[in-house]
Amino acid sequence: MRTKSYPAMQLLLAALLIFAFPAVSRADNLFRFYPELAGNGFYGTNIPLQTQNEEGDFGGTLVGGFYLDFTSAARYASLHYDTFAQFFAQHSRFDRAGEGQFVNATDSENLSPTTKLRFNELFYRDSPTVTGIVTSDQGPEFSSIAAQLLLANDQASINQFGATLSHYWGRNWASELSVHQTTFWNNGGTNNSLNNTSYEQSVNTFTEYHFSDRFSLGGGYRFYDFRFTFPGRPGEEAHWPFAKIAWEPFPRFYLSGIVGVVYSYTQGNDRQAVNVGGLGLATYDLERLHFKLYGGQQPELTSGFGGAGNIQEVRGTVLYDFTRRLTGNVGGGYYQANGTGYNGQFISWGLGLTDRLNKYLSVYTKFVQIRRNETTSNRFLPSGTQNGQEAVGNYILVGFSASVEAFRWSWQ
Repeated sequence: MRTKSYPAMQLLLAALLIFAFPAVSRADNLFRFYPELAGNGFYGTNIPLQTQNEEGDFGGTLVGGFYLDFTSAARYASLHYDTFAQFFAQHSRFDRAGEGQFVNATDSENLSPTTKLRFNELFYRDSPTVTGIVTSDQGPEFSSIAAQLLLANDQASINQFGATLSHYWGRNWASELSVHQTTFWNNGGTNNSLNNTSYEQSVNTFTEYHFSDRFSLGGGYRFYDFRFTFPGRPGEEAHWPFAKIAWEPFPRFYLSGIVGVVYSYTQGNDRQAVNVGGLGLATYDLERLHFKLYGGQQPELTSGFGGAGNIQEVRGTVLYDFTRRLTGNVGGGYYQANGTGYNGQFISWGLGLTDRLNKYLSVYTKFVQIRRNETTSNRFLPSGTQNGQEAVGNYILVGFSASVEAFRWSWQ
């Protein structure tokens, strides 16, 4: 039976949860609205990010949207929307306007002093050129969402919905229960045989004991269920019991991680697999220096080719505040997807400078290099791409971003 997903309904539900039922509070309720505008000029050595027929060009990107939020003692909620337009000097066939969309809705509820409920809804649609590269505020390290869209290399969309309930049982004990759904569409460009939808549903729970404010231990369990509309692709399941640790060895240096054994099962046959799964995070914040490193291996959808597998990823960034307004950054990311009949690798690195001219306007310049390599037994790679060959693109950007608080409403 084919699983159905309704992202538009999920977005509407999230918006209703956020704004239709304002929380009652003794403190002031605050509503704010920020229009956003960003733009850049860039040069890319490989505009379609292909292994063959590489085409360099100058281009420009405009990003328009808004951000609004609601704050009270019992709730913080937000809604963020952006759309993109991109134009090229010579390759007008790659011009895009309105095809890239980004929507993110969040809602954090303080149900009681010890119980919190969080909702998150994200929808991201990308076009088959470098829109995601030159508009992402994550670069150069990129998240797994951006990596999957860039690996798909065709017009693709991703929708993620999550709900998390956390409870503190007392001074030392805490528990969390969360549910998550990801829907990935790969429209396949002009190749209709690639039109397919992939689904991931998961449940995650854990309990931990805080020995002190700086050290905790615990354990938990994750369950994953994968479904596909790709012809002949069976569903898959994964079970992941894990141990969890969080430690602050000294002030402003934080370490956390989970590790366990992942048991995977493919429905309809006897194929089973056992792998090590783990995720880790390290952050360090000084007065001017900020460092973050994240990585590990876990079950996940393997881009848009109708499969699931083990995803290995590492991404990190270093920020340095030269002055109160001028910030330098350097970072990179590695993403490896291994699944049935598919292997994809995505590597990025870069550096840049951002100057905040005032509280409304920032300007920046950055360099980003992308490397993408795919091998698939299905032979359904986009035009201009060969199996097992690496596509490399270098991108130099100069741009600005502006956001102004246009409206504020506060009431008791």
